[in-house]
Amino acid sequence: MEIPSEAPISGAFHQEKASDAESSRPPSDGGVPASGRRAAFRDVKRQLSDEELKSSGVQRLLLDMLEQADEALGSLQPYVERFHAADKSVAVMTERLRRNTTLEVFFGVGVGLGGAIIGLAPFFWTQSPQYGQVTAIIGFLLAVGATVGRIIKK
Repeated sequence: MEIPSEAPISGAFHQEKASDAESSRPPSDGGVPASGRRAAFRDVKRQLSDEELKSSGVQRLLLDMLEQADEALGSLQPYVERFHAADKSVAVMTERLRRNTTLEVFFGVGVGLGGAIIGLAPFFWTQSPQYGQVTAIIGFLLAVGATVGRIIKK
């Protein structure tokens, strides 16, 4: 009796049992790898000879398995369609999110730069009142333009 792979491995008893189990397994066929999800079929040869394929029982089993696979495929088809619809929806939402992020960056830069230019207006006002007025107007227009652009795009 083998211990399940999830069980903790400890002690010499388990090591002896594991080596006994490995030695009792029949050697695998050289060209065919052992595969399968069920433990009972783990060491079974997976390829059929021409003689075995000619048997009506094998043909019926293969046809039955093919029908079962077709039914499973048919039952999964709605999931495939729902996946594609969800994938398309995710792509659209991702693009909208990216567009909104770009808009927020432009808004932040516009308001920040406009505020900085308005903050420089007193410095230029001391140089010349005309420079101060132009600086304040440019900063104000930049901040207002960024805000209006954000409102329009939302």
